[in-house]
Amino acid sequence: MSRRPLIAAMVAAFIGAAVCAVGALTDPQAVLRGWLASFAFWIGLPLGAMMLLFAHDLTGGRWGTAAVPALRAMVAFLPPMLLLLVPVLTLLPELYPWARAADATHLKNRFYLNEPFFYGRTAVYAVVWLGLALVAQLWSGRNRNQLAAPGLILLGLTVTFASFDWFMSIEPDWGSSIYGMMIVGGQLLGALALATLAAVLGERTDAGQRHDLGSLLTAVILLWFYLSFMQFLIVWQENLPQEITWYVARLSGGWGWAAVLGALAQGALPFAALIWWPVKRSRGGLAAVCLLLLASHLLECWWLILPGLAGGFTWYAPAATLAMGGGCMAVFLWRRSTAHAAQPAGRLIGEAGHG
Repeated sequence: MSRRPLIAAMVAAFIGAAVCAVGALTDPQAVLRGWLASFAFWIGLPLGAMMLLFAHDLTGGRWGTAAVPALRAMVAFLPPMLLLLVPVLTLLPELYPWARAADATHLKNRFYLNEPFFYGRTAVYAVVWLGLALVAQLWSGRNRNQLAAPGLILLGLTVTFASFDWFMSIEPDWGSSIYGMMIVGGQLLGALALATLAAVLGERTDAGQRHDLGSLLTAVILLWFYLSFMQFLIVWQENLPQEITWYVARLSGGWGWAAVLGALAQGALPFAALIWWPVKRSRGGLAAVCLLLLASHLLECWWLILPGLAGGFTWYAPAATLAMGGGCMAVFLWRRSTAHAAQPAGRLIGEAGHG
């Protein structure tokens, strides 16, 4: 495998980190906003990858032959992503009103939204996810199959509560029971899009495998769109001031155009492309759909978080995305290269055993 993509990823990470470092000296709050919004995108990829790996263990399917190597590579950048949450954890009052005593006096959910309990829950999420990552990476065969169903349940619960804690609680007066499922749907879509992109560009996938991956992408797009639309519909039907303010902030000004673009680019356009079977079987067509899905999912993560924070969007959000993404892609490419290098040795050992 060429080293150029790995070097490019490391350079991107360095440039993004340098911009964020300069911003931390001039406008640290803006950097922190962009950091959290970008973290929401990148942490979702290894978590979504684990869900898909466990789902494949339970159901099987031809799509896994092509997608599983990339999904395992994605799981490998879970530990560094958890480390990148440290700036948020050390500066909670800068982002979360409930962490500021003057702003939290009126809240009725202080029993849940307080710093000690928040840190404790975050530690539980990290321990559970790292344990499941070890299962997904190191265990194989029947042992992992037996843990796939409990693993999916644990992931579903912990990711839901983590989304409440890290993202929804930036506006502690607002809540939605669908929010966590909507986050999970986006994570599944992002992880499957990246795995499909890696499979069609870097692996020998046949037309049948590409068709299966395209069909699975179609199903996950429908899941994400259904959950997102149902949250909007429920809030619109209730028509309560404390509920609609969340959407008012995200449908005003430029964020309204971002919402329309996200609905088209992450829902209508890829769905319309994928129901046309030649696109599913085409390497170029499927790769283009996956790139569109990844870009629109990043926009969705910014749209979910930045309007709820004073100051909104700045160019530090793309810089943070570049810093995190370059590092994650470097780990992803390194993990893929080591997996490819190990395959010939594995085949030789197998042949020696049969001999």
